[in-house]
Amino acid sequence: MPVSAAVAGTERADPKLIKKLLAAWAVIGLLLSLADSTAAHENTEQPGQKIDRTMPVDPAAIVTLCVASGTLTVRGWDKNEIHVRSLDAARIDFRRIDKVKDASKPANRVDVMVFDKTNVANPRLDCQAVASVEMDVPAGATVQVQTRDGDIMINGIAGAYAGSQNGDIEIERITKLVEAGSLGGSLFLKDSSGRVNLSSVGGVVEVTNVRPATDEDTLEVGTVSGDIQLNRVSNPRVNVKTVNGTITMTGPLAKSGWYGFSSMSGDVVLAMPQNASFQLNARISERHEIVSDFPLKYLSEPPPAPPAKPGKPAAESKPTPPDKKPRTGPIVSSIRVERPTVSAPYVLRRVNAICGTGDATISIASFGGAVRLKKI
Repeated sequence: MPVSAAVAGTERADPKLIKKLLAAWAVIGLLLSLADSTAAHENTEQPGQKIDRTMPVDPAAIVTLCVASGTLTVRGWDKNEIHVRSLDAARIDFRRIDKVKDASKPANRVDVMVFDKTNVANPRLDCQAVASVEMDVPAGATVQVQTRDGDIMINGIAGAYAGSQNGDIEIERITKLVEAGSLGGSLFLKDSSGRVNLSSVGGVVEVTNVRPATDEDTLEVGTVSGDIQLNRVSNPRVNVKTVNGTITMTGPLAKSGWYGFSSMSGDVVLAMPQNASFQLNARISERHEIVSDFPLKYLSEPPPAPPAKPGKPAAESKPTPPDKKPRTGPIVSSIRVERPTVSAPYVLRRVNAICGTGDATISIASFGGAVRLKKI
């Protein structure tokens, strides 16, 4: 309302009244402007808006997800769709990477692309976001996830490939295969089945209640300076290597199973049931002994080959066939930790013994640590 209208009806406007009205409108305007500015300030201080995306996929889809830094959480559920959410991301896209003639069919290979505010304008900068992400996938799916600085947690799916440079990896309830590696973090796997390959440089590895899904499923674990602990592992072939860590295995042996343990300077401790039956083939340092709670019947070394007759070359021994390598699948290549080959400066002696009927085979190479066979 104009000021002239406010004073209408009077023959002569009072100058003092006009000044009061002008002052009042000025105060009201100032209060309104302050209210507007306060509300805007409060909005800018609130957390970022949650990004939430969903996409239908095949029940056995392969899903990839990677960020530069942030915690990644993956859970299996009973829906045939991907559900991704993040409070840190500025945008989340789904890139279908399977080649199908009918695009209306659910995707069986999907790349989840996460962008933060620094790279949202350049879609080519995938895997560069700093954001924590949660993702639900079908229980029959296989995921490949990677982060440079952050933890990874995966639960309740068919297959998991995971890699982190400076974070821990926790995996549970996998049904077919697990392949994971961390440079500076620890690995924890439990209540799972299938083929397993775990590698860590500076962290511990703990495996609990793992069993095979097929007769060919192996379990391989390697560290450089971390301890390895296996609890109730029933895969038919187990291969464990460490440079400066202690190896501990607790639980029954698989029937006709093969167990290989190699440690450069750490102890090897095997805790088995009282009725364990195995054949022991060990190479240990002359400075250490095998301490066993089990009655071991030591076997003699195989006799040396007879000398060659004059004029006839010595018979060449047939090379030992290499071990059957486990099947390999896709993996996040940058997180694969190659276990180093170490030459032992120690003098080793061989020990061959049998306990019971020798159903399983235990092969141990301990260059600088003790070997202990315990009853549980």
